[in-house]
Amino acid sequence: MSVDPSHFLATSNGGKPPLLKLQNISARPELNGELGQAVSFAAGRYVVAVLTAEIAATMAGGNNAVEPSYLKLKPESLVEATNFEQLKFGAAVAFHHARLYINSAALQERGSYIMSLLPPPLQAKLTPEKAILGAVIVVLLNIALVFKLLSGWIGFTKIFVFVSLVVLVSTITSPDWMEGVKAGKSLTLIAKSAAVNAPTRFKQILIQLTGYRNISDKMALGLMIVMLLWSGKILLTPSARPARLQPPSPNGGVQPRVPRVPQYDLETIYKMGWDDAKQGNDFGTSLPEDIESFNKPSGYDESFDWAYNPPLPKQKSSSFGMSTMLSIFTLYRFGKDLVTTPDGQLLLDPAYIMMRLRNIEPWRLGLMGMSLYRVVSAFIR
Repeated sequence: MSVDPSHFLATSNGGKPPLLKLQNISARPELNGELGQAVSFAAGRYVVAVLTAEIAATMAGGNNAVEPSYLKLKPESLVEATNFEQLKFGAAVAFHHARLYINSAALQERGSYIMSLLPPPLQAKLTPEKAILGAVIVVLLNIALVFKLLSGWIGFTKIFVFVSLVVLVSTITSPDWMEGVKAGKSLTLIAKSAAVNAPTRFKQILIQLTGYRNISDKMALGLMIVMLLWSGKILLTPSARPARLQPPSPNGGVQPRVPRVPQYDLETIYKMGWDDAKQGNDFGTSLPEDIESFNKPSGYDESFDWAYNPPLPKQKSSSFGMSTMLSIFTLYRFGKDLVTTPDGQLLLDPAYIMMRLRNIEPWRLGLMGMSLYRVVSAFIR
């Protein structure tokens, strides 16, 4: 018998056990829907640590006083949690971890230090927690301001690609940097180690994102090089700035800018003409001179047939942009989940596929529909 028939243990997942959801437990139905991680497998059952967000956050903080409860469950009572469930659980863990950190002595000390930098009247109205919150808000506002300025300067797409590239490189190389710093290695040795291990770590990321395990190191290296080249092309391509068009002058050149003149509404002009008529004055007596000379530069030809040259139409962009590529990846992952069993085997049984379709969450079906519409629109456009 296999030591891990459903591939739920850490040894089958690169040292990181997947998050599992408990199901079909008739003896204790209140456990159905709970989350946990498999610890071991023996006698046809998995030993599962049942986790809550509070327990996971406490254990992540290094506090071993809290222990999860352990259960022995059959493989059919476990299923890998969906991406949405993993995201929801991760957000809850991060929230509880933040609460623990806010109440820690280290953060209280930092909050007191921030308060000491403020005027005494303001110190009396604050607590260390409020001082930390205010500092975080100020930092976030500054980040938002810098992001807005950079977006207008170099474009949102370039900023998005640059941030994504930095996050990807940091995720791939951070284990080597942390291990090298702890071991006291030189920066050169750490950089070489990170470069050598980059394809393998990128391969692990691809397996976690796609669920496809038959990815070789050379394939991962090729994909990483293509991604780096594509990101470099976007970052180094100068942004096109639309030219500001000006109407032509009567003699063929560009019309010079005329100084701004006072503006008069129709009611004021009509009243001036009405008063002239009542008083018996000549037509236009009360009208200001700048109305007659408005926008009439020297040499203006009344018979000139002035026409505005509209801007050139925008060039049709490619239909296969970033959103289309993400939609194709979403459809691929959705289709792979339909025809793959929990132990990673391919099963093209229509009954099994229909069963998987009936058990898929409505939000995933909606996401699949939107992705399908985006891909089809790109092909027929």
